[in-house]
Amino acid sequence: MCVEALSHTAGSVSSGSRAPGPTSLGAHARTALEAGAFVLLPLVGPILIVAYLVGAYRTHPTTVYGTYFPDGGFLFDLHVMWKAGHDIVTLHSPYPFVYPAPAAFLMVPFGLLPWKLAVVAFTLVLIGSLVLALRLLRVTDWRCYAAALACMPMTSSITIGTLSPLLLLAVAAAWRYRNRRLWVAAALVGAIVTKIFLWPMVFWLIATRRFRTAAVTVGLGIATVFGFWAILGFNGLTEYPHRISMIAGLEQDRSYSPFSLARALGLSTTDARVMVAILAVAAIGAIILLARGRDGDRRAFVAAVGAGLILSPIVWPHYLVILFAPIAIYRQRLSAAWVLPLFFWLLPGPESHGSAPWIVATLVTSVAAVVLAARRASPRPSPASP
Repeated sequence: MCVEALSHTAGSVSSGSRAPGPTSLGAHARTALEAGAFVLLPLVGPILIVAYLVGAYRTHPTTVYGTYFPDGGFLFDLHVMWKAGHDIVTLHSPYPFVYPAPAAFLMVPFGLLPWKLAVVAFTLVLIGSLVLALRLLRVTDWRCYAAALACMPMTSSITIGTLSPLLLLAVAAAWRYRNRRLWVAAALVGAIVTKIFLWPMVFWLIATRRFRTAAVTVGLGIATVFGFWAILGFNGLTEYPHRISMIAGLEQDRSYSPFSLARALGLSTTDARVMVAILAVAAIGAIILLARGRDGDRRAFVAAVGAGLILSPIVWPHYLVILFAPIAIYRQRLSAAWVLPLFFWLLPGPESHGSAPWIVATLVTSVAAVVLAARRASPRPSPASP
């Protein structure tokens, strides 16, 4: 698949001299591939949402964790989160709920809306979050935006209704405003208190000697979690760890994480957890070591983002939207690194079904995209906002 726009039709001949040759045919094929990758694929998610809203998207009802979903799991996460926001609006506790209390309050604006209007609003927020994140990272090539919108993780985010593009925005804001203490702390807290797997970002702050920012981030995070839970009268707080552990036990063998790979290769749950603990120590060490070397700030940031994905016991394809942050801070114009995530369309679906080859393929593709972005990139990171 090509990664550069056509400036002219290669191999064209003088008018009337002879029929187009192989080079001209290759140029047409290139144009067709670009149209598919950068025009048609980005529309898949929005088209499915529109089809759902007008009743043209047919699904079969299903029950997940004892909850009945008449839409067969389409917009599964949004169903759960919208209900939590709606519960708060109607002065009820959202628990049992799969996310911490701040995530429930984040959904209040959507809980105020009727379901289908909430679907439209949330979809627009997800697309806007990805676009704004790339803008914050100074991406200038429209094809990069199209490639990000076209990849399966972004389409999955839209059709499941997840927070992943919002997490990408938070991570992008943390990098862009990394020298502004309150801004970076607020961005990281917003990400971590809703999806805790990004906790290694705190070690990026520590490794780059932003000790006060790290302290503010931790303090603000604790205050945010317990502050929002206090508004609910701490309802659901004591049961929350057990519920999360139960859900993780049901899902962690079916995702695309290293933990899932260990289980697919026959390791026991205990041994897989020990492996993840070892990886955590190694990841933190890598963040610290990279921060001390050339281009340390940027490399430590990328390592922290990667550590969040590697150490999470559950990694669904939509989590991989966050890879566009490391890619974008190295490449502001289209390159192979932007195109490689399109191969996620080959995955068997949102779940790995415990298939070691598919998990390995996902991990290798993710690492390769970031390595391609960083390869021979300028050692000077994009400047932070004052």
